[in-house]
Amino acid sequence: MTAAGDRERRRGWVLALLRILMGGMFVAVWAENLRKDLYTPDGYRDFVTDLAQKTDVTWYGDFIFDVVAPNAALFAYGQLVLELVVMGLFLLVGFLTPVSALVSAGFSLNLLLSSWGVPGEWQGTYVMMTAILLAVAIGQAGRTLGMDALLARRDPSPRLPYY
Repeated sequence: MTAAGDRERRRGWVLALLRILMGGMFVAVWAENLRKDLYTPDGYRDFVTDLAQKTDVTWYGDFIFDVVAPNAALFAYGQLVLELVVMGLFLLVGFLTPVSALVSAGFSLNLLLSSWGVPGEWQGTYVMMTAILLAVAIGQAGRTLGMDALLARRDPSPRLPYY
C-alpha cells in the first residue's frame, strides 16, 4: 500500500471514531434527558424557558418564548426522536452520515445560541461539536466502519453525498 493509501485509511478511521464518539455522546445525553423528564411537554417547556431567560442572544430567546415554548409537546417529542435516532443511532452505525452529522451540527449551533452568555456554560463545547460534526459530514465518515460503506458499494458517487 502506498503512503497516500495509508494516510487515506487512517483518515477514514479517525473520522469513523469521531463519528462513533459523537453518536455515543448524543445517545448518552438522550438517556440522561429522558431520566430528567426533559422530553415531556412540561419538562421541555421549563428547560427551554430557563435557557431563553438566560441567553444573551435576545432574538433567539424571543424565538424560544414565542415559538418553541408554546409548542413544547411538538418540540419535546421531535427532539426525543431526532436526538436518539438521527443524531445518536445513525451516527453510531454510520447510516446516512453526512445528513445526520449536518442535522447534529445544526443542533449544536442551536445549543450555542441558547447557551450564549449563560453562567457556567462553556460555548467552546458547542463550537467544537459543530466542527467535529462538519468534518464527519464532509469526510463521509460512515464509509469506514459504517452502514454507508454498504450503500457506497452499490453507488460510490451519488449525485447528492447523503452517505
